[in-house]
Amino acid sequence: MGDRRQPRIAVITMGQTPRADVMNELRVALGDLSYAEFGVLDDVPQQEIDGMTPSADELSFFTRLRDGRHVILEAGAVARRTAALVEHVDGLGYDLLILAMTGIRARLSTRTPLIHGQYAVEAWVSALTAGNSRIGIIIPLSGQGSLLAEAGYGTMLQSSHATTAGSHATHLMDAIGRVSGADLIIMNSIGYTEEMAEQVAEASGKPVVTACRIIAGTARLRLAEIAQNPLDAVAKTYSGTELLKRLLPPGEPLTQRESEVLVHALEGAANKFIGRTLGISHRTVEIHRSRAMLKLGAMSITELIWRALANPER
Repeated sequence: MGDRRQPRIAVITMGQTPRADVMNELRVALGDLSYAEFGVLDDVPQQEIDGMTPSADELSFFTRLRDGRHVILEAGAVARRTAALVEHVDGLGYDLLILAMTGIRARLSTRTPLIHGQYAVEAWVSALTAGNSRIGIIIPLSGQGSLLAEAGYGTMLQSSHATTAGSHATHLMDAIGRVSGADLIIMNSIGYTEEMAEQVAEASGKPVVTACRIIAGTARLRLAEIAQNPLDAVAKTYSGTELLKRLLPPGEPLTQRESEVLVHALEGAANKFIGRTLGISHRTVEIHRSRAMLKLGAMSITELIWRALANPER
């Protein structure tokens, strides 16, 4: 950020603040910046929250209150309150709004740059499914499967994750079993922690990514765009290794295999060619490539090349 002031970031969650789990994840990805938390239910009396209980056939969301309790709420009521809160926070002078929640699919128009959590996850999943990767989705409530259908994820697998005991940890092992055929698993709720992701990865033997990590990666890229000055194009060809050196973030290094895959990808190689070169399958290439892209907060190789050329030499 140079000598300029730190950006002011507003983080909007579905339940009540504070959300140390969400904020800790954002700080890992974005650093110790200036954050303010806003919860959709922060100023809502308990009696009113009780009145938001859904009927059996209504789409619902699962979220956490300030006292640690989890509640299931009717989706329409949550969506309306979310839109109103975003409109309010949009006028408070922040540099970036982060809608740290999934499930809300309404388009929200803001003057301030906005990271829309659901669309950040959908964009990332779409990039993976375009490469024919099989994606497993773990969601908090079985009724949220309709949201996955709306998103049109195509070849991915779907799983419901029951929460009958009021906790994201309930029936987690059952959910893992239902996505055992996936190449990569996404835990599609802001309340799923990295600890839970590690549990799923150990039990399934598959790479696992949380929605919070995807949203944080998208926010990191957006902040870089906000802070960056326009630069002239660099009329020089660099090797994949040189480009990668310019992209590696401090504190979150790529694995050796992720680096090898990305070096070839930055030089324009297709996944099948990379697989033959490294002696691995093209699906394995896709997984390493997607995890590297997530760590770098990027959606395409073209974007990475632009950022590498815009960065000063390291």
